[in-house]
Amino acid sequence: MERKKKSAILVISFGTSYQATREKTLDVIERELREAFAEYEFRRAYTSPTVIRILKERDGMIVDSVEEALNRLWRDGYPVVLAQSTHVIHGFEYDRMREVLARYQGKFEQLVYGESLLTEEIDYQEAVQSVGKELESYRQEGTDLIFLGHGTEHVANASYAKLQEKFWQEGYRDCLVGTVEGSALAENVEDLVQKRRSQRVVLIPFLVVAGEHVCRDIAGEQKDSWKSRFLRNGCQVECVFKGLGEYKGIRQIYIRHAREAEKKLLASPKAR
Repeated sequence: MERKKKSAILVISFGTSYQATREKTLDVIERELREAFAEYEFRRAYTSPTVIRILKERDGMIVDSVEEALNRLWRDGYPVVLAQSTHVIHGFEYDRMREVLARYQGKFEQLVYGESLLTEEIDYQEAVQSVGKELESYRQEGTDLIFLGHGTEHVANASYAKLQEKFWQEGYRDCLVGTVEGSALAENVEDLVQKRRSQRVVLIPFLVVAGEHVCRDIAGEQKDSWKSRFLRNGCQVECVFKGLGEYKGIRQIYIRHAREAEKKLLASPKAR
C-alpha cells in the first residue's frame, strides 16, 4: 500500500468560469506545481464564490473555497500545508486569502503560503522579461503594446505603476500598462499613445486567465471597452487573447514562490 503523504500543497486562485482559458492557464499552473511538488498531496481552491457557484450549477464541477479546502485537509489528517496563490498582486482577494489562512494556523503543525506574482523586485523583472520576449513579434514601428491588469482601489494598485516603470527600465519603451478597473490609468495611457503618435495598439491582458474581463472590458464591442476607446482615437487595434498563465516564465515565478515558502517549512524546528 502506498504510504500516505505527510504534506499537501494547496493552489489558491480567484478562479474562472471560462473552461477554454482555464485549461490553458490555471490547469497548467496547477499541473506544473503538482509536478514540482510531487511528494505533496495536491489540492485546489478558488476565492470567488460566484465562480464556484457557476461551475457547480452549470458544469457539476466542485471546487472548494479556501475554508473548505483547509477543513478537508485537516479532516484528512495532513499536518503540513503549503498554500500557493496564483493572484497577481497583493490586493483585496489576496488579503482575504491571508486572513483565512491565519485563522487556520492553529489547526496544522505547519501552514505556510507562497507570495502572489508581483511581490519582490525580481518578480517584476522576471515577469517583464517573460511577457516581453513572448510578445516580441508584435513590436514594430508605430505600435504600442498595452498590458491591462485588473486594477483595484486597494493600495496595491501602485503595483501597476511599478510594472510600467520596470517595462521601461528593461528597455520595453513601447510597452504601456493600464487597468480595466480601479484607477485613472486608462486616460493616462490614451494620452501617452496620442503623444507618441502611435498608429497601432496591441491590447494584452495582464491577467492570469483571459476570461470575462478580456472578452468584455478589453476586446468588447461596447463603447467603453479599451478596444472601442482606441478605435475612436483612430488607431488600429489588435487584441491578444492570452492569459498570464500561458507564459512559462510566469508559471516559473509561481513555482519559485512556492519553493521559497517550502524553505520556511524546512527551516522550522517542527521539521526536524
